Amino acid sequence: MKQIHSSHIGIIGSLRRAREYLFWPGMDAEIKEYISQCEICTQYSAKQPKETLMTHESPDRPWEKISVDIRTTEGKDYLITEDCFSNFGKIDRLRDTKASTCVLKLKSHFARNGIPDIVTSDNGPQFTSSEFALFTREWGFEHRTSSPGHQQANGQAESAGKTAKNIL
Repeated sequence: MKQIHSSHIGIIGSLRRAREYLFWPGMDAEIKEYISQCEICTQYSAKQPKETLMTHESPDRPWEKISVDIRTTEGKDYLITEDCFSNFGKIDRLRDTKASTCVLKLKSHFARNGIPDIVTSDNGPQFTSSEFALFTREWGFEHRTSSPGHQQANGQAESAGKTAKNIL
């Protein structure tokens, strides 16, 4: 064990080195256990802290906060809009996924249900475009985007998208 781990190359490196020359039943578990107790490796190993989960504030009334997302199902694009208070969702078929098309659909919803205080979306090009930013300013709502590559941050819309896909 000392020779396998003499250069303190970590668990993966030590396992790789051992597998080149040795084998015994339970080898991987024993090597992992040995290295996990190595004071030098424990002291200098890179720690990757998990980010703390930040929950969204709950809205107090319907249509105060909505989530939007674009879903493609069977080659057709849909805008999914969901009220974060009631979980009431709307599914709109899109002829294309341009920002102008999404803005037009949202204006229609806002005309019927009122302008929300907050709209959350992913970082899709429709929602990060200058046209959507102008829509946000002109209609007076706050636009929040989720972290790129972390769909779960916009979980409300993602969940609604899954439900919509099952319906369609």
